[in-house]
Amino acid sequence: MATDHDTMHGHAGMNRLHDYVRHWNRRQAQADAAIGPTRRLTWATLAEAIDACAAGMIAAGVQRGDRVAMLATPGPDFLVNFLATAAIGGIWAGLNPRYTDPELDAVIARIGPRLVFSAAAIEARDYRDWIANLPAAIQAIDLDGGRPPTDRFMPLSSFLAAGASTTPVQREDRYRQTRPSDPCLIVFTSGSTGTPKGAMISHAALVGTSKVQLQAWPADPLRVLNNLPINHIGCVGDLCCYSLVGGGATIFTPRFDPAASLAAIGDEQVTVWGQVPTMFQLTLDAPEFEPDRLASLQLAFWGGAHAAPELVSRLHGLAPRIATSYGQTETVGSVTFTAAQAGPAALSETVGRVVPPYRIRIVDAEGLTLDNGEEGEIQVYTPFGMSGYWNDPQATANVMTADGWQRTGDVGTFTPEGDLKLVGRVHDVFKSGGYNIRPAEIEAALATHPAIREASVVGVPDPLYGAVAVAFVVAAGTPPPADALREYLRDRLANYKIPKRFVFIDALPRLAVGKIDKQSLRTRAGTG
Repeated sequence: MATDHDTMHGHAGMNRLHDYVRHWNRRQAQADAAIGPTRRLTWATLAEAIDACAAGMIAAGVQRGDRVAMLATPGPDFLVNFLATAAIGGIWAGLNPRYTDPELDAVIARIGPRLVFSAAAIEARDYRDWIANLPAAIQAIDLDGGRPPTDRFMPLSSFLAAGASTTPVQREDRYRQTRPSDPCLIVFTSGSTGTPKGAMISHAALVGTSKVQLQAWPADPLRVLNNLPINHIGCVGDLCCYSLVGGGATIFTPRFDPAASLAAIGDEQVTVWGQVPTMFQLTLDAPEFEPDRLASLQLAFWGGAHAAPELVSRLHGLAPRIATSYGQTETVGSVTFTAAQAGPAALSETVGRVVPPYRIRIVDAEGLTLDNGEEGEIQVYTPFGMSGYWNDPQATANVMTADGWQRTGDVGTFTPEGDLKLVGRVHDVFKSGGYNIRPAEIEAALATHPAIREASVVGVPDPLYGAVAVAFVVAAGTPPPADALREYLRDRLANYKIPKRFVFIDALPRLAVGKIDKQSLRTRAGTG
């Protein structure tokens, strides 16, 4: 029997993303589905574009379980590419345009895609040399089409034209073969140690978490602003799939830009605005900001970091509801949500309460459940979690408990009212402007510098970014200039990972067991 929930957001048997494309195409073919600065798609034209892209992928030899990667900005083209890959049983991965060439190469080596779709340039950066050096087994498709075609680099128009060899019967057969449990997305997430892990996410997980979010955060009409990077679960899941399952319109801007956000909200009558707190603060501080431009908003929500009380106060009054939530890439969607009438303290100090079908427990180091008010690791029970880490069964096993709960690595506690309060990380990963920062990765990069003997990186609170990295460095001789270190790291790390400060010291403080005393460094960094 269908529940009210299923009646509102599609039939109970609709557990694949392309089921929803077809459902809304039947129900509201001419309604807005995806809008960008240069391309607008209704549900009818979105369905047509997905079919054409899927036919091209089949013609290019993409089989069930094959990977497709894309290096691009958020927009209708990205959405079509992702949904086409998912519909034919492929697994899609967004590439981070801010990654250095070696970081991009590492992701490509990990997932081994059959196809890579790439813009020739994004903002001031040209990717053509990187594309030219991709492994020969990978077919690269030029999203811009500004160069003569080669065997190595196919224009998107030629790729789509080649799809004419795929018959509708072949395409429909592939759509039918795709199962709700099939992984359709890989999102790389930084863990506490080691290399980033690729979380595999299924159709059913994206659909299930979207239905929960639609219940927690309804809007009518549903018109969602999306300016988050395509390699992030926030872009693909929290915004795109939420809108897709709910039959809404996704309004894209190619990148976060306060003026562009304000223009899109006003011009396209956006009703749902989701950002990390840093983005909200920068937008509210922009010269173009006028409260009247946000008159269409029904909901403004944030994730990825706490919002300062001052920011919560500023957001009040800009939308009928402001909210926050808690989730991870591994949980696919949010598992807690602040109540509709949450006060300033709950919004700035907690991430709300767990909602069905999720459960949360706080445990100690031995795995014993703690009482409210006691701090421990947050563990989540969800039917919509990730399918596991790509090609990493050990990491997958490590994140699951024997009784089927996910270890989050986050430390938290329940308030007397039952709200979840985040305290920190079991390890020392921190978020800066919504991005995960893994100190071990920065430390490893610094260690390769010939003038550095040892380095330790900590996160310290920052009013704009939530936290920033500070590097404590022991030089091998004369300390190199900080600007030289930044330039050195730019060739090895994405710019958001580069420390905001470098502090040169004679020796790193250590605990009795010989480990670096990071708490001492955090204290020093916070007062430096």
